[in-house]
Amino acid sequence: MLAFPLQSIRLSSHCGKISCEQNWKWNRSENPFTDFDLWYVWSGKGGIVLNGLEQKIQRNQCYLFRPGDRINAWHDPDYPLTVTYIHFSLEEHRDALADLPSHHTLAAPFYFEAYLERFVQVVTIKEIHYAEEAELLLNLLLLAFKREGLTMKADVKSKRHKHYAVMNEIAAAIRENPGSTRSISELAEQAYLSPRYFSLQFKEVMGQTIENYIIEKKIERAEYLLRQHGMTVGEVADALGYQNIYYFSKQFKKIKGISPSKV
Repeated sequence: MLAFPLQSIRLSSHCGKISCEQNWKWNRSENPFTDFDLWYVWSGKGGIVLNGLEQKIQRNQCYLFRPGDRINAWHDPDYPLTVTYIHFSLEEHRDALADLPSHHTLAAPFYFEAYLERFVQVVTIKEIHYAEEAELLLNLLLLAFKREGLTMKADVKSKRHKHYAVMNEIAAAIRENPGSTRSISELAEQAYLSPRYFSLQFKEVMGQTIENYIIEKKIERAEYLLRQHGMTVGEVADALGYQNIYYFSKQFKKIKGISPSKV
């Protein structure tokens, strides 16, 4: 098992985001890696032979090159690669990364890419305590890489769903503003889908209907406001868009098992 954070990570000066030159190639077949390199493809097309196995290089692929790896790589000059690379070493416990895959295509690269962008910004600007933040970000990247690998192995269907990104974006908006009065038709319009198809796709990705998800997030927020903010039942019901306090109380009790006045 990979324990985080990895305390023995040491970053090198070889890291950044780069658009590869037109005649770029990578030949490490006779000069294997001595340390680690996390390598992420933002765009472009190419090919790689990693330890004798050839495959295509394409967008959203991530590689973890290890000591001893032998590599030949190239790209299509008409579709040059843009990559982020982070070279690092582990002073001890090199086997801590043994259970991570050598590569896979990220199904949900959103947070991973945000970590990468912040990492490059941190090591470029070099503000106070930048090294500590960069090491923490690298730990987050390795953890995200491992999680994605486990997800791929588990074959979690929703992660590969073509509407995964937009459904998660809409779900996040509901969590952030559960009192919003936006209708399902308006949410469907945001996803560029019909209301019926949107509802079906939301359930397939999120595991529950859009109606239940909205109610659940309203009640979760209601409980927090009642417990932590000292608001009255009427105030909370109004804040979350309920025009009928009795209907609010009924929904609250159905989900939480108690009346909101008992919280």
